[in-house]
Amino acid sequence: MKALRKLAATHEHFELVEVAEPKPEPGWVVLDVIYAGICGTDLHIMHNAFPSWPPVTVGHEFLGRVASTAGVGVTGWVVGDRVVCEPHSLACGICHLCRRGHAEVCMHKRSPGWGIDGGMAERVHVPAHLLHRVPAQVSDLDAALCEPTAIVMTALERTPIPPGGTVLVFGPGPIGLLAAMAVRACGAGRVVLVGRPSSQSRLDLAQRLDIEVWDSTQVDVVARAQEITSGRGADLVLETSGAQEAVASAIAALRRRGRLCVLGVPDSPTLQVPWATAMNRALDVTFSLSSSWASWDAALALMAHGAVHPGPLATVFPLTRWQEAFTALSERRVVKALLDPRAP
Repeated sequence: MKALRKLAATHEHFELVEVAEPKPEPGWVVLDVIYAGICGTDLHIMHNAFPSWPPVTVGHEFLGRVASTAGVGVTGWVVGDRVVCEPHSLACGICHLCRRGHAEVCMHKRSPGWGIDGGMAERVHVPAHLLHRVPAQVSDLDAALCEPTAIVMTALERTPIPPGGTVLVFGPGPIGLLAAMAVRACGAGRVVLVGRPSSQSRLDLAQRLDIEVWDSTQVDVVARAQEITSGRGADLVLETSGAQEAVASAIAALRRRGRLCVLGVPDSPTLQVPWATAMNRALDVTFSLSSSWASWDAALALMAHGAVHPGPLATVFPLTRWQEAFTALSERRVVKALLDPRAP
């Protein structure tokens, strides 16, 4: 079968190659891949800026159908089931994080796409206990974006939405767009997506999805947040850009006892932030990483009810045109690129 693989731990070295089909092992199933999403992490893996264990098939976001359940100990699944899969394979199950129910941040896990073979292939081999069944009313395109939606839902587990409150989302990338959809679906009163002209196409998409947008080069975000809240400030900010300026604006735009949830990964290991402002406003600050078990079912439930509809973010490329897809994503010409291994 065809698979897109990182062949060496150096810059690039991605190649579409023929590999043997995976065979079911005890507790694991084989999936026929429908779509595999390209994440920013995959771009980092390509440029050797994220740890990986090559040679390895890339791709940790994927939708598939169960192709084989022949592995010993696999129950509850039948051939043809449409599923998504948490990327938390090989979590140890015994460390203090796993025992607290946080396998997603286990130091021993080896996720598909960098630690073990991933989903940018015709078939992928995954642990059965990490699967989630996709409801019949959820489209393939929506389900293919379940993993980034689950990341957002994990953040909302940790920083609950204030019913009727004002929420700002900084950064109009895939996570920011999904966050704006999710907080609106979960009861926020007013949701605003904040971005810059360099992301104009994404801001335009947000407006087509009926999301309020502020251009931070044209709007004084802090003053505007004060204005629409009668001088209080926003109740919650989700920071998805990782930009120092955005973090500073987010803190300044929050009300006293407001909440900041950080999902954006910065390019630099350190950022200068207005720490005194955060302290004097008694802000709750949360850093959210990866996705919890419950967040996957929450994401699928919102999709099933039509409350979150991620499909418009996606542009589909055949797996054979993977280079075009990676280039389009790195040049920000698409919001989310999906690879289809079934397409000619």
